[in-house]
Amino acid sequence: MEALVAMRRLPDFPEAQYPAFALLLQRAVGSGDVAVMGLAAEAIRDPKLNVQPLLTSIDFLTQARDKLTMPRDLEAWQSLQQTIDYLTKKTPTPLVTSSSIVAHPINWTTISRIPTGQRAIVHTSKGDIVFQLLVEAAPGSVANFVELLEKGFYNGKNFHRVVPNFVAQGGCPRGDGWGSTDYNLRSEFADLRYGAGAVGLASAGKDTESCQWFITHAPTPHLDGRYTIFAQVVGGLDVVSRLEIGDKIDRIELVR
Repeated sequence: MEALVAMRRLPDFPEAQYPAFALLLQRAVGSGDVAVMGLAAEAIRDPKLNVQPLLTSIDFLTQARDKLTMPRDLEAWQSLQQTIDYLTKKTPTPLVTSSSIVAHPINWTTISRIPTGQRAIVHTSKGDIVFQLLVEAAPGSVANFVELLEKGFYNGKNFHRVVPNFVAQGGCPRGDGWGSTDYNLRSEFADLRYGAGAVGLASAGKDTESCQWFITHAPTPHLDGRYTIFAQVVGGLDVVSRLEIGDKIDRIELVR
């Protein structure tokens, strides 16, 4: 879908194919695949692509939106809703957060068995990375991370996003950044800063965190106060710098 949209943006894309492209986007929205749906919806609301005059109805957007499972499919839902608002010229719908969908409770039993300074080793295909979990600063986020790793949730997952001198991101159950759990977490913004090796939770906005996390390569102050920091790399930062898209998270384990 990304490639097709990029082709449509080319100046020599044949005008005779505009209707076929619009139909393709409509079919993509109805595909049921959240990544394809979200990207297609984004293309439909792009004024430069001017797809709206080629649509006879927008019912397919609302039908696709209403079939999504929340909060798991939050990002696709938001993309579809933004497109519906754009096409109907309505005020943008406020960001949907976990507090308005599902409030995932903090498991204090799990937190009680996580000592201050608890470490976790992330075994990757490039080597080991050691996290120090910040349970006092982000108890709910740490508890969720620990519960997932103990279930083996991260075993075999990949790093789907690597931006040099910025971040390496992984933990997506789909492997493409569009996957989530059946619940979202509340954001936990402690007095922490994104320096090199900070480990944050990916999100689509406040209170939409889940299972995906990222590691910063260098100080990134523009992330401060926007993404929960729940751990800090204390070993293997050189491994982080060598990660590439597709590298595996073999497993994660807690260590003393």
